[in-house]
Amino acid sequence: MPALLVYLLFGQALAWRVLPSRRGAVKCWLGLVFGCVALMWLPCLPAFFLGFGLTAQYVALGLAFAGTAALALVRRWPKEDPIRRPAPAPIPRRDLTGLLLAGLATAFCGYLLYTHVLLPHEDGSLWVGQSTYGDLAMHLGFVESLYQQGTFPPEYSIFPGQKIDYPFLVDAASASLRFFGLSLRMSVILPSLVMLLAVFFGFWLLADALTEKLAHTLTAWLLFVSNGGFGFALFFSGKYSFTDLLSGFYITPTNLVDEDIRWVNVVCDMLIPQRTTMAGWCVVLAALYLLLEALRRTLDGQEGRREFLILGVLAGTMPMIHTHSFLALGVLSAGWFFAFLGRAKREGRLRPLIENYMLYGGVCLALALPQLLAWTFDAAGSGNLLRLCPGWVHGDMNWLWFWIFNCGVVFCLAIPMMFLLRGDRARLFWGAVPLFALANLVLFAPNPYDNNKLLYIWYMVTDILASAWLWSLLERIRLRALAAGAAAAVVALGTLSGLLTMLRETVSEYQLFGAGEVRAAQFITDNTPADSLFLTSTAHTNPVAVLAGRNILCGAGMYLYYHGVDYQPREALIGPMYGGGETFEQYADQFGVDYVYIGGSEMSNYAVDRDYFLENYPLIYDQDGISIFQIPS
Repeated sequence: MPALLVYLLFGQALAWRVLPSRRGAVKCWLGLVFGCVALMWLPCLPAFFLGFGLTAQYVALGLAFAGTAALALVRRWPKEDPIRRPAPAPIPRRDLTGLLLAGLATAFCGYLLYTHVLLPHEDGSLWVGQSTYGDLAMHLGFVESLYQQGTFPPEYSIFPGQKIDYPFLVDAASASLRFFGLSLRMSVILPSLVMLLAVFFGFWLLADALTEKLAHTLTAWLLFVSNGGFGFALFFSGKYSFTDLLSGFYITPTNLVDEDIRWVNVVCDMLIPQRTTMAGWCVVLAALYLLLEALRRTLDGQEGRREFLILGVLAGTMPMIHTHSFLALGVLSAGWFFAFLGRAKREGRLRPLIENYMLYGGVCLALALPQLLAWTFDAAGSGNLLRLCPGWVHGDMNWLWFWIFNCGVVFCLAIPMMFLLRGDRARLFWGAVPLFALANLVLFAPNPYDNNKLLYIWYMVTDILASAWLWSLLERIRLRALAAGAAAAVVALGTLSGLLTMLRETVSEYQLFGAGEVRAAQFITDNTPADSLFLTSTAHTNPVAVLAGRNILCGAGMYLYYHGVDYQPREALIGPMYGGGETFEQYADQFGVDYVYIGGSEMSNYAVDRDYFLENYPLIYDQDGISIFQIPS
């Protein structure tokens, strides 16, 4: 915990130093973002030379502490008489409202994290929720293997020898906190709470910057956090029951593949289970805010260079935090540049705009290109990325109806808004349209579902503009109570599906690891070298890789395939190897297998010749139906 505070303090010092003219709420929020970026990046810089170990962690902490001290010392504090110093300005009501709502949303997510991230039961088993049953195990494996083994750049513990090209920095941050005494569970939960607070408050401040009215901002925030389409109609019509909702696996109004409902709730299906998306949105919201401010200052005759410079540095850190957010920011930046060209030319601000964009792009590219060359382009070269897919995932449903039914009121508002919006808001809207179009034409990952990580950035902007446009219509109604009632009805339609999904998530629980698997993982951690290689099944619920952080010969295809790893030839060897004999001897020697793990998953999925291993190798663990054999080198 103290290590996390050092990074957050550094972020605060940096934000208050480089953006002194912003109001306190904005600086505090940006300080959270800068601190999270420092937590993700600073330990990795010395790790290239020292390995990802305790030494690199202390070097990174020293850099953060020294940076904080330097920022405090070089600042020119005002030398005013304390008696004459003006009283601090009151915190705007809209900032307090946003902070309260962000705190409540973070508290709700804190409950979900508590129940969804390795919740221990009395018998020693570990449980998760519906949304974390799939992706969480992969992230935990990244965290624990990086902490246990310290290989940097990191390799897949579920496919040793293969560099991780997936954005891993949020898991590296949790691995860093493991060195300072946090458990695997808490190393995931604590930084997630900070990032979630930054996401919820950051969206509020971005909406406030675009609308500057409390009601507009509140409407946009609610439609974002509790987003959902019209899927609730399937439950009220009787096609699905509320018993299905509360007990079924992914039978929710925002995630029902059989009905072509793919526009998931951002809290339950994006922020809680997908840690890279959470970290990416934490950063991209700050980047969008800075981009908006930089554009405004440049076009209004002010310099804007400081904001573009800070934006370039922040954007340059993003590829290995969340590549989709980085791409979305790039497309949106280009869209807004061309959307504002006409105004800049008319007002004589074309040259400053071009120069500032060149500064932004140059700084960003200088920081991002090494990451793209080292990691991202390797993944893109696998052949599974960048495919044409017109219409995204609308299936048999008409494309327009798909978006109306999935995206709900925001998309319904966006259709007339296309023709009626005017001024800078129209430019912002049309500047975001290329991102929506691109994500509906090209897939940027093997899993088509992942394109929603681009589409939600479009949705953020469109949601805010649609909420402001809605209120511009409602404010024409003279009877304020009627206008407020109409707004409440729209919000109810736009959030009911999301709220039902959140209700489902609060009562979901699934066992990820049994008590016996937990005990076996602890034995492995205590009694085997950190770089040991185990033969296990490919189940994603793998205690050896996830809880002990050890290497296994081949892990779950549900992870490796979507990361572009050619895992099938190695996976095909596992069954024959569990049969023992010469086949096992040959491949165990080829890959350097140190241990054979035999548990419930292995016995269920392979024809395991346990007698062969008993006759030929030492049995070092035999408990709870789990056996571990040591293979001499």
